[in-house]
Amino acid sequence: MTHERSEKKVFVRRLGRHHFAHLRAIAEGVTIEDSARRYLGLEHGHQARTAHRQTVEAVRLLARRRNDPAWRLIGITWSLNAALPSLEDFVAERDLDGWSESDVAQLYAQAYPTDPKSLRRQKLRQRQLLLLEQIEQQAAEVPLPTDLVSGWFDALTSAKLIAAGMVTLGDLGARIAVAGCWYRTMPGIGSSKAQRIASHLGTLLPHLGLQQKTVFKLASPPGLLAPAAMVHQGELVQAPAPAAPLSLLPIPLAESLLCAKDDLAAVESWISARAGSKLTATAYRREALRLLLWLQYECPDKCLSQMNVDDCGNFMAFLQHIPARWISRARAKPGTPSWAPFRGPLSRRSQAQSVVIVASMFTWLQSACYLSVNPWLLINQKTGDDANDKLLDSKALSESAAIEILKFIDQQPPGPARARMRFILRFVESVGLRSAELLNARLEHFQLEPEGWVMQVHGKGARNRIAAVPGQAFAALQDYLELRGIGSIETAPPDTPLLASTLDPTKPIGYQALYEHVRGWLRKAISNSSLPLNERNRLAGASTHWLRHTFGTRAIARDVPMDVIQAQMGHASIQTTTAIYGRAPIKRRVDELGKAFG
Repeated sequence: MTHERSEKKVFVRRLGRHHFAHLRAIAEGVTIEDSARRYLGLEHGHQARTAHRQTVEAVRLLARRRNDPAWRLIGITWSLNAALPSLEDFVAERDLDGWSESDVAQLYAQAYPTDPKSLRRQKLRQRQLLLLEQIEQQAAEVPLPTDLVSGWFDALTSAKLIAAGMVTLGDLGARIAVAGCWYRTMPGIGSSKAQRIASHLGTLLPHLGLQQKTVFKLASPPGLLAPAAMVHQGELVQAPAPAAPLSLLPIPLAESLLCAKDDLAAVESWISARAGSKLTATAYRREALRLLLWLQYECPDKCLSQMNVDDCGNFMAFLQHIPARWISRARAKPGTPSWAPFRGPLSRRSQAQSVVIVASMFTWLQSACYLSVNPWLLINQKTGDDANDKLLDSKALSESAAIEILKFIDQQPPGPARARMRFILRFVESVGLRSAELLNARLEHFQLEPEGWVMQVHGKGARNRIAAVPGQAFAALQDYLELRGIGSIETAPPDTPLLASTLDPTKPIGYQALYEHVRGWLRKAISNSSLPLNERNRLAGASTHWLRHTFGTRAIARDVPMDVIQAQMGHASIQTTTAIYGRAPIKRRVDELGKAFG
């Protein structure tokens, strides 16, 4: 018996005003199920009846402690008479218009005589409601955002909320405010149950402001870009115009070099003129439209030409502390309350990139006479370094890690997948290509010059360059071609892809296939290696791009001149190469300083 009592579900731990609202609704004739759904957040009938019984018991206990003789009235339901017509309806129904008030009242009393039992029930019900009001004023608790969810939700729901990190009512409100599938990590909680939880929280904390998340849409001036625009992966997506439109019209200049009639069109002109690739265009459009959305929602009635120095500083501060409502939920679709312009807080590097792109856009628009001034020139655009950055962390394979990975590959059964992975590891490690460059390469891009084998690469920014193919890379390529059964580089068809499908040695592969192929092999090799635990943890996220960084760090360690590394890797400036690889490996530095101060 004790065990059964301990297992009984408890729905009432703290009495709030919603419990008394539930009891008043019952007294007014509302069914237990309907009232529990509205005030207690319960859907199932048996739960509603159990919660009702526990509520009645808790309030009756308080009434008995007050020595109120009417405590038994708490929870009693009344069989009320059918609703009587109003006096106005009675007059209209009986065609009594023009009769005196006393005559109408007399006729009404004759048609609907007062039942003594019904009169007594009405008096008892009034006494019940008065008692509920008195107890509520004395004992009802007011929920606070800092209250634990376990005090206001049933034990099972509370346990799921707490396990998902929502310990207090405020935590729950903040999670719901972000929108999306906030309940995804809670087992047994679907969209319907989640909606009831949110509705019940709204009953508990009506002033918490559980409003729908902003549906971010970029408005257009009337008659220019009629459908509104939203930002999705750097693209404009059509959507209905929002309630509060933004004026994107610039301050007109006398001799603008653009045909743009508004900021959106000006942004597209800038992207078309300056972006050298689709990826660059996507990045430019994303940052520009984030700024336009920020102006729309945080600086109403402002357009690009009206931004001043303070606005620039405020936008930089906004990037450093992005509000939760501006952060999108995973897999959210544009136009839904779950979608927002940002996927999460920006790193210092991402903040700096955003500022650089926006500032360069203003410089171009000013040069095109679309803007008269450029406030970004007066702003310190440096965001500084992130204190949490680990300078010793490198997305590159150490010598020992590369040996262990190659050892694991060689131990696997021969096959197209093993051959391709071995080639990728040896080739990229010694040539330093990007993933896209590796995928786009064909054998016709290789040629033998007096200086040795080289390949022409069509790289980032649609720029061509010549990359040297050292002995390690050339030997790996010849072995790979032979294992594919297509001969050597001298005899294979010129249009043969450098990387091939494991099913057809003449067909190329895509980026996703390359990424998953390399990630899978590296993960298996690292987990089966004898590397120290800390290095295995560091290499857990290793991918194809790590092999390019491996080339850079290995070249530095072997005293390759910086300008040679820059040309080989296709960096636009040597400053980029220096920023990434311009420090001697720690071992070499320690050795040299040890000689001087050891």
